[in-house]
Amino acid sequence: MASFCPECGGELKYDLTSKSFICKSCGLFASSEKIDELRDRAKRSREDPRRKHHDEYLDWWQSSKKDKQQK
Repeated sequence: MASFCPECGGELKYDLTSKSFICKSCGLFASSEKIDELRDRAKRSREDPRRKHHDEYLDWWQSSKKDKQQK
């Protein structure tokens, strides 16, 4: 079911004793329901047009002055 971390993309391992997933990269510790919720939230944020515009602006802002003049 859950094989990658919704936060960092790292590998998730299932812990039988706690019945939760643990990310080997960032240490996220969450139930399968919480993992699904985090993935849904990430999917919605990628689909939000305001978020896309915001991300494009940040990319522009962080580019060098030379790159900005070319755009």
